[in-house]
Amino acid sequence: MAKPIVIDANVTLGLILRLPYSEKVDRWMQTWQTEEAHLVVPTLWEYECLSGLRRALALKIISPTDLERMAVDLLALEFQRVAPTLELHQSALTWAERLGQAKVYDAHYVALAESLSAELWTVDQRLFNSLKGLGVDWVQMG
Repeated sequence: MAKPIVIDANVTLGLILRLPYSEKVDRWMQTWQTEEAHLVVPTLWEYECLSGLRRALALKIISPTDLERMAVDLLALEFQRVAPTLELHQSALTWAERLGQAKVYDAHYVALAESLSAELWTVDQRLFNSLKGLGVDWVQMG
């Protein structure tokens, strides 16, 4: 089996919505499909992606019909969802502290990637820079 890759919700939203970075995400996805990569996400990913789609609706970027279709497409993606454990929550809390974040959403992706010895792919420049500043070499922006 190929090495796992953890992707954050922003990467997924770039795949589903037409965003400024969508072409980059499409290229990543093509590469991952060619390599038969094993894409992994924490279960909170679904909530974050649906929230992003709802925000796109509120901003009138998409229609209610688009939202319905995109939600179905999102939930059909064959990414492995990993449920949290006490150890993952504890690791996320530690990462949130190291990153200086009051919330643990991003830190859950980081903790999951670390626990799987996986790369973490993001389009979040601030998260990428923070992790690189901490010496993390397994975070990627392509």
